[in-house]
Amino acid sequence: MPQKKTAFMISGIVLACSLSLSAANNPTIGMVSSDPGQASVWIDGARVSSNATLFDGSEVTANGYSRLQLNSGARLNLGANSVARVFANHVSLESGAGEIQNAAGYTMDARSLKIQPAEAGSIARVKLDGDKKVLVTALTAPVNVWNSQGLLIARVMPESPMSFLPQAAAANAFSDSGCVVNKAGAAMLVDQTGNQIFELHPATGVDLRGFVGQRAAVTGTVNSSGANQVVNVTAVAALTGGACSQIAARYGATVTPAGMVGGPVTASVPAVAGAAPAALVPAVIAGIVVASSAAAVVVGLAAAGTFSSTSPF
Repeated sequence: MPQKKTAFMISGIVLACSLSLSAANNPTIGMVSSDPGQASVWIDGARVSSNATLFDGSEVTANGYSRLQLNSGARLNLGANSVARVFANHVSLESGAGEIQNAAGYTMDARSLKIQPAEAGSIARVKLDGDKKVLVTALTAPVNVWNSQGLLIARVMPESPMSFLPQAAAANAFSDSGCVVNKAGAAMLVDQTGNQIFELHPATGVDLRGFVGQRAAVTGTVNSSGANQVVNVTAVAALTGGACSQIAARYGATVTPAGMVGGPVTASVPAVAGAAPAALVPAVIAGIVVASSAAAVVVGLAAAGTFSSTSPF
């Protein structure tokens, strides 16, 4: 009998050590919960009820609306029929829809994109649409979207949801439209949302001076240089649309080419009568198609009131 007790004690010690090692390898990062009466939540293939501990790298399957509170202060909400893998510094949305808030330095990965609230009060809603698209909605404050190389693709503003579609184009391909303005002798493109700005470096034979103060479509390649994103422009085309004076003033720029340098125009085309306004031209930035989405994006993430940023934890 003493030998059996000793054997049980050793087994218990081994089990405790095993659990301790497991917890050490996968530290606790937060809690997951769901409202009473909601469908169950699964963590790493195991069904849990109401509240459960989250470990670094846990896969969470939400059959109903679920909430995740992380130790870092970040808060995640998952819509019904959604799957996400949760880490201490980011979450990977694998299917369905999710929401991220109070997320200083915390990102949501959705396919090849990284989404992060731009300010402390920002709330980002993300939905995987079909096999390729990613829909992003910003609530209360802007949300930033980057590609896998760390290039800023878009700054999504409240009430202006956007759709993103990775393409087979080169990772630095650029095709966008907006207002061309002159800031301290350098040509800048303010995109159609008015919230993102690119520094334009014309290739040989491209003269941007004739487009300053106008809306234009710009094609080239994009890269990061310091605080600005720089576009090496290979072609530019005039578009119809509203004046650019107010947009220029917002960025401390002008709508005249004074102080700019350039050569003869060989890679541009004149304005086309009846051409689409810049706001209707989809952008291709770093191989990602970026377009304004219908208001249905917001409705789709908050259907029947089951997915709301105001839902209590």
